[in-house]
Amino acid sequence: MPNECYRIETFSMEYKQMTKEELLNELKKKEQRLSLLEASERRYRDTLEAIGDVISVQDTAFKVIYQNQANKDFLGADAVGKYCYAAYENRDRVCEGCPVVKVFDDGKIHTAERAGITDKGPVLVEVTASPLRDSSGKIIGAIEVARDITGRNKTTEELRLAGLKFRSLVEQSLVGIYIFQDNRFPYVNPKAAEIFGYTPDEFISEESLNDIICEEYLDLVRDNIRRRIENEVKTVHYTFKGKRKDRTILDLEVQGTRTEFNGKPAIIETILDITERKKMESESSRTQNLESLGVFASGVAHEYNNLLTAIIGNLSLAKMYAKPGYEVYDVLSEAEKASTRAKDLTLQLLIFAEGSRTAKKIIDLRERLKVWACSVLNDSQIIPEFKMQEDLWPVEADELQIHQALDNIFTNARQSMPERGLIRVKAKNMEVDAQSKLPLEKGKYVLISIEDQGGGIPEKYLLKIFDPFYTTKQKNTGLGLSSSYSIIKNHGGHISVDSQLGIGTTFHIYIPAFSEYISSSKEALKTYPFGRGKILVMDDEEIVSLVVGKLLNQCGYEAELARNGEDMLQMYKAAGEAGQPFKAVIMDLGIEGGMGGQEAIKHLLDIDP
Repeated sequence: MPNECYRIETFSMEYKQMTKEELLNELKKKEQRLSLLEASERRYRDTLEAIGDVISVQDTAFKVIYQNQANKDFLGADAVGKYCYAAYENRDRVCEGCPVVKVFDDGKIHTAERAGITDKGPVLVEVTASPLRDSSGKIIGAIEVARDITGRNKTTEELRLAGLKFRSLVEQSLVGIYIFQDNRFPYVNPKAAEIFGYTPDEFISEESLNDIICEEYLDLVRDNIRRRIENEVKTVHYTFKGKRKDRTILDLEVQGTRTEFNGKPAIIETILDITERKKMESESSRTQNLESLGVFASGVAHEYNNLLTAIIGNLSLAKMYAKPGYEVYDVLSEAEKASTRAKDLTLQLLIFAEGSRTAKKIIDLRERLKVWACSVLNDSQIIPEFKMQEDLWPVEADELQIHQALDNIFTNARQSMPERGLIRVKAKNMEVDAQSKLPLEKGKYVLISIEDQGGGIPEKYLLKIFDPFYTTKQKNTGLGLSSSYSIIKNHGGHISVDSQLGIGTTFHIYIPAFSEYISSSKEALKTYPFGRGKILVMDDEEIVSLVVGKLLNQCGYEAELARNGEDMLQMYKAAGEAGQPFKAVIMDLGIEGGMGGQEAIKHLLDIDP
């Protein structure tokens, strides 16, 4: 700063000593120099714009900050502000062997050859990248010059080698590339054929648009082809659904342009299978919906559940004072049934609550799957068929929640076959490795498959069936399958579904296996005389504890009430010391602002093991 101030003051004193005429002359000279600089910059920019080579400048984040007219003509679009690999190659990451990367690494000039596609067809491009430095010598970007070397005056051998090199690049590409002309495919690279489940020869000789594109997207694809053939647009980029050889549905993304092939107009395109990406996006969206519902459930459902407990309890008490056969008894029974259904809905909501409680234990699913399936299919014309691995691994899970999750799926299968049919229930061990596309951690799992013979689920509904409150049935709540999804996800598992119209639907349920076999000892259940003894009820909601206490009193027990874990432990200990111990304790697992049942049971076992 001192030096700069000194220069400014010197400059000022110098001008103070000038005459008016000298000052005007000096200003005129400066204006002339500025004009020369501006003219030089214009000549420099005009030169770049006039050069036939494709020129662009990228910053160190690989964003295009300048492109000349030849570059715009080559791309058919403005790339400024976009990542070079996205604008030039339609990729989501930096290209392999990129010379700009090497420039940023060592500061030297690097050259590479790359295959490209223009509206004139395939080209071979020589790309030279040079460092762009600031006044201090720091690299702040790279200048990239691309030159079409397809038409160079090469020898026959050079042309042959270039052709082999270009074909090798296309044949080994991880992106599908094909040429479409006259409703057929005269060329496809191996990746494009693989996406659809064919060999290149099969694809070229047999396939047409009707064979590989879902019917509802045919008009879209044909219109995009027509627009390019008729030169309405140069390039298109869009998505559609296609079909593999085995009729599996695919989500596909294509980008392509008009070209000439054997002297006739054609379309050359790149194609990507984005099926897994779409599934992950759907999975992420579904998870966000479930989290939102969890916030709602945690704020409302617990309170609502307590009120329903009181309502149902009082209805049960009222029925005890009424006589069967009287109209009031029937009215109370109907009210009790309706309240119970409301409570079931509330329990479904509670599953979504954040931090939902689970009581995990080791479960052998072989026999339980049979019992659970038969209980749902009872009194129906649907026959269950079981095929389960003999040494099926046990799982560590909350049995009530897993039962509910599978019960919802069995119910869905039953409803898909209103008259009669067959449900196949399969279970086997499987391992998920790092290469698996399943959204699961590496490890051992039990895979349960439940297959029905219903009408199938239309494709447009498949991505929605696990969404909360989504249902196509008038009397359903739309929480059954979404709660199943939430339960399995909370256990570290996953549910997927396959469906074909007119054939049926299969749900695949993945549950983490218990890594170590633990044989739990079975203790004989202790029985107590009905209608005798003291029972301690702990709940911070007085309306709930009062109703439960009254019901116990009606059954002959003597109920005492506690508001939290601390009070309960004192009462339990005092009763034991007085020689009048409690026979049982009923506790709310969570107490706001106090000790809940989960914590209290540990202290209770210390008092009375």
